[in-house]
Amino acid sequence: MRSEQLVEISRKKLAEAGIENSRFVVLLLAKEILSLSEADLILKKTEEIESPLANRYLAAVERVASGEPIDYVLGFRDFLGIRLKLSPSVLIPRNETEEMVEIVIAGEDSSRVFADIGTGSGAIACALASHIPSAIVYATDISKEALALAQENARKNGIHNIKFIEANNIEGLGFLLERVEVLVSNPPYIRTADIDSLDLAVRNHEPQIALDGGEDGLDFYREFFRHLPSGKRVYLEISQYGTEGLLKLARKLKGYCYEFRKDFSGNYRFMILHPED
Repeated sequence: MRSEQLVEISRKKLAEAGIENSRFVVLLLAKEILSLSEADLILKKTEEIESPLANRYLAAVERVASGEPIDYVLGFRDFLGIRLKLSPSVLIPRNETEEMVEIVIAGEDSSRVFADIGTGSGAIACALASHIPSAIVYATDISKEALALAQENARKNGIHNIKFIEANNIEGLGFLLERVEVLVSNPPYIRTADIDSLDLAVRNHEPQIALDGGEDGLDFYREFFRHLPSGKRVYLEISQYGTEGLLKLARKLKGYCYEFRKDFSGNYRFMILHPED
């Protein structure tokens, strides 16, 4: 089958499925599966694509048309220069999380012991360990499947300064928590009642355990602050609607000052805590 035929079939299929960014999807799948750039699709449109490759491409188009996130279809996502393997056992890393990690790297490049709580794919841990190679990063998760994938991502990217721990929240770090200077987390923060209103691609494909933050979306933070010792620097991804509740929780902390920061979209997305002077 010629490449122009594949493109036409895929565009029609995606349009019928109501996929809004169908052109982007076509170009990305062509690049990653067919090894054809946008220019190639124009200049080599009559080029014959071998049947196994064409079938693989069309199968990927079908999956995207059915509502599956393209990152799961491709099986990877790039995150601050690191290619992360993905599976439905972990959340797809978002741009906002990249923003948070950039904030951490800029402010903590002289720190030496980090902890990524709820590491999922290992995105945060791998980025910190890669960009601050002199540091050690403890990466925890309650999911064995997520930890296995995160370990694979670290290994494939040649990152060796991460220690993976099966643990829930920060309490699971045990005595290691004393060593940690910087705590970072993108935890579950969606209110349970809001799960059903999420985009179908998220609701039907991403792990609910990594989304559901409880009735008010604050279950993780409540437990986190309960076990947070003094003297740490903390970077948390949050929801904008959770700021009021987080303020109430943070006011009970002793020895900490805190601030909320907006993401590039103008939403309050990050909570940063530092020891009081």
